Amino acid sequence: MHNHSHETKDIIEAKLIFSVIFNLIITLSEVIGGILSGSLALISDALHNLSDTGALLTSFFARKISKKPKNLKYTYGYKRAEIIAAIINTTILLAISATLLIEGVKKIISPAEIKTNLMLIIAYIGLFGNGLTAILLFSHSKENLNLKSSFLHILSDLFSSIAIIITGHLISKYNILILDPIITFLIASYIIIESIKILKESLKIVMQATPENIDINYLKQELENLNFVKDVHHVHAWTLDGQDVYLECHVKINSNDYDKCLEIINKKLKDLGFNHNTIQLELEKCTDNCIA
Repeated sequence: MHNHSHETKDIIEAKLIFSVIFNLIITLSEVIGGILSGSLALISDALHNLSDTGALLTSFFARKISKKPKNLKYTYGYKRAEIIAAIINTTILLAISATLLIEGVKKIISPAEIKTNLMLIIAYIGLFGNGLTAILLFSHSKENLNLKSSFLHILSDLFSSIAIIITGHLISKYNILILDPIITFLIASYIIIESIKILKESLKIVMQATPENIDINYLKQELENLNFVKDVHHVHAWTLDGQDVYLECHVKINSNDYDKCLEIINKKLKDLGFNHNTIQLELEKCTDNCIA
């Protein structure tokens, strides 16, 4: 089982490296093609692809770091390295999207001729490359926020390529130059919306917010339903990486059999999906006077 998990992680890392190389090739072709054709949408897609390369590299190194064993300094290990990578990736995406919006406004004010044939050739290359990369990462995109943020980079590029191809054909047929900056606005807006979602989720984890799928009141009620439990307080639940959930709480009991009570409480928590628990049992007065 351990070997299978290790093999899966190696496959993911190999896919990330392959995706980095492929995205660099796409980026160079789109930059050259965008400059020669005069297409802002193509250049914007190239910049986005460049950010993809950085995002994929960040994801790769974050995965490497996250697998390092825990030690006396980092007692929880390095799992949050991937959350930091997700924050970096989405922040870069937001910055690039803002730049694209500014350039799109300039393009509307001063439209320029676009060589659609070259634009379309490069866009089709981008579509093929982004499609292949998206297929490689799709099955892992729900594993954690790090891979999800990288997949978002690739997915938004795939949509960009499709939009640019449609735009290129429309400009070629009807010569509506304003479509180029308009499609840039749409691409940038989509990236901003999706990036903000991941950024908010990542920041919640860093701030140790209670995970969305956990109801603290329900948890307290379930524990207080145990016949030896008088009160549950100072409950804290958080996650390191969006997957493993950690729980700590104080439980006031009316029994002197600490070991038996702790065994029953941990079994109850395991049934509720909690596997990393720190429980402080109390008979009378809570030793912690702070409000938590």
